[in-house]
Amino acid sequence: MPYFSLTPDRYTKDSIGSQDFQGLIKTSAEDCLMEVSTDGLQLDLGGAVLDGEGSLNSGVYVHDCQDVTIKNGMVKGFYFGIRAVNVDRLRIENCIVSDNHNPKDVGWLPDTVEPEEQGFGGGIYLFRVTDSILDGNRTNGNFNGISLVRCERNQLKGNNASHCANVGIHLLGSSDNLIERNQADHCIRYTGRFWCDTADSAGILLEEHSHHNRIVDNSLRYSGDGLFIRANNRHGCNHNYVARNDGSFSPNNAFEAVFSQGNVFEENVADFSNYGFWLGFSTDTVVSANRIRSNRMDGIAIDSGSRNQLLDNEIDGNRSGIRLWCGSAEVGGSRDKDTAAGYHILRNRISNSRECALLLAGHEPALLEGNVYHSNRRDVVRETGTVNP
Repeated sequence: MPYFSLTPDRYTKDSIGSQDFQGLIKTSAEDCLMEVSTDGLQLDLGGAVLDGEGSLNSGVYVHDCQDVTIKNGMVKGFYFGIRAVNVDRLRIENCIVSDNHNPKDVGWLPDTVEPEEQGFGGGIYLFRVTDSILDGNRTNGNFNGISLVRCERNQLKGNNASHCANVGIHLLGSSDNLIERNQADHCIRYTGRFWCDTADSAGILLEEHSHHNRIVDNSLRYSGDGLFIRANNRHGCNHNYVARNDGSFSPNNAFEAVFSQGNVFEENVADFSNYGFWLGFSTDTVVSANRIRSNRMDGIAIDSGSRNQLLDNEIDGNRSGIRLWCGSAEVGGSRDKDTAAGYHILRNRISNSRECALLLAGHEPALLEGNVYHSNRRDVVRETGTVNP
């Protein structure tokens, strides 16, 4: 198995050459500092610093190979710190991939056109990477911390992707991944239009066709959204399991999922945000045993959802504990004829709501059983017609 270890030093495009890494790593026509395309290579950066000085695309470019390990170094000053394309069983561990591309004054990025697969720069970017592990890395101060595009069956464990300007951990068209025990706090930027306009920045963002991911035990506090599941072009992200994450202190939504189906939110913390859960046009979604406290607006807000289950949640000190309604305008086309039907709202504990514990507006009857109401201005309110948020 080929193995290479760098001598601790600072390496730039002017101090590294292909002759130093003949047969293993070489300077690249792809505008990178180091290139890996050898199966089984173990690259120990040995505490070295790779510095792109703002002029190179990638610090380490890995492509078309398998069983590669990169560990123990710092990568900074590149458009992408580490970029991997068409790689199986890659391992990146104990690296600092911080302070790479992070443009200022960026407004809204498009979400209604074809998604940007090439990314917007940042720390670690994986494209068509499978069965790989990212463990114990720091990707702070980038635009995006870690990006998975068209990736499957990867594990992100114990990484710190906080203080990124756009997204800490980003999945696009990526399924069956494990995102566990990571930090993506303070991933946020403002556009200045109004106080909670964070331009869809988020601790974790899932974009179209990202299915069956397991997202557990992550800290996503103080980010634009804690976690955002977005449906570009109405292409949902379905059947994801989201459990024991903390999305609190978002000026927008602690947890947001739109136009999606079959997602499960269990035992998360959604406190001190604008909304706790915003789940517009979600169907067959389970929101169970979450703590949802002291949000500026509603604890759980769902526009035009159907067949959702809201179970065993602790909901305290919000405007309304649970607010369900059908918006007056269609979004992106015709509605499902079963919109807003088939709710099971069971065994929730709803207290200290400033307006009401449960507002059902324009809905068919929902099954309400075993809910406990305490010190709300009003408990259950049913309204006809349409209600805006």
